[in-house]
Amino acid sequence: MRPTGGWAHSIAAPWSSRDRLRDPVTQTAAPLSSPRVPRRYGPWLTVVFLGLLGAWLLRRGLSYYRLDLSARALHPDYRALNPGGTLGHGYGMVGTALIATNLLYLVRRRFAKHIPPQFGSMQAWLNAHVLTGLVGSLLVLFHSAFQLRTAVAAVTSISLAIVVITGLIGLYLYLLIPKAGLKPFQRRLAELEPLLPGLVKAVDESVRKNPVTQLPADASFVRSVLTIPRWALQARARRRVVRKAAHSDRLLRVVARADRQLAHRLVAELGHLAAAEIDTHAGSAMMRSWRSLHRFLAILMLLSVSVHIAVAWYFGFRWIFE
Repeated sequence: MRPTGGWAHSIAAPWSSRDRLRDPVTQTAAPLSSPRVPRRYGPWLTVVFLGLLGAWLLRRGLSYYRLDLSARALHPDYRALNPGGTLGHGYGMVGTALIATNLLYLVRRRFAKHIPPQFGSMQAWLNAHVLTGLVGSLLVLFHSAFQLRTAVAAVTSISLAIVVITGLIGLYLYLLIPKAGLKPFQRRLAELEPLLPGLVKAVDESVRKNPVTQLPADASFVRSVLTIPRWALQARARRRVVRKAAHSDRLLRVVARADRQLAHRLVAELGHLAAAEIDTHAGSAMMRSWRSLHRFLAILMLLSVSVHIAVAWYFGFRWIFE
């Protein structure tokens, strides 16, 4: 029969049925007081908007896009939907403008300290960066009319596709990065210090003796990838030293005799939180290096788009400017 008071009840007090995090390793409720994470509707709204826009554009010219190149010249919508037509060229102009606007996010991020918050948060700019990039790329795809007849058009389309793919991968990595770092671990130790002072001191000292590998801000993506095994070993080492410190604490053994499951979950939680700093640092380093790679590819894409526009202008494809 489990006690309803005493040490076990005091340690379990911060646990609530509403605010619990689930440990991905033990699949048990971890006692970390945390506000509820709001649901994100933005990604779903973006997907729905892109789907509706793509469906409308495809419906508008499906009969034309289904034909081969030789038969398209005889289609009634040829003058409108071909890459140099009124609509087709317009798709390219609007898509290019959106992609150029999309790159303002890099400026906003570079001068974040000098731009007042009235101009929007970094999260809002990131959302706009993703939306304008995807919509602009979709319009460029329909501008090409699903045909790549010149080397310049092929290089431009391939470079744009690479930038979009790397951007989506970078967004996925950004969403995976834990943002808390070592704060939840220190907060949990502060909660436990009045109850288990010896355990808190031993665990804190053990974690400090196992620092995380630091990479310079300009580390390459390859170097970050090669450091992942070391970070994984360091995270495992932190979990191990936390278990070792817990097994040698007398008061925790008293708690274990009263409620073994509670003691086990407490140790698992401390090990998980101690390794969270390494996860945060590793994710941030990966994100920095990936962002540099994405920025370099975006610059190459801009150069190819500029050449594409210059060639089109030279050969007279000037749309409303003609």
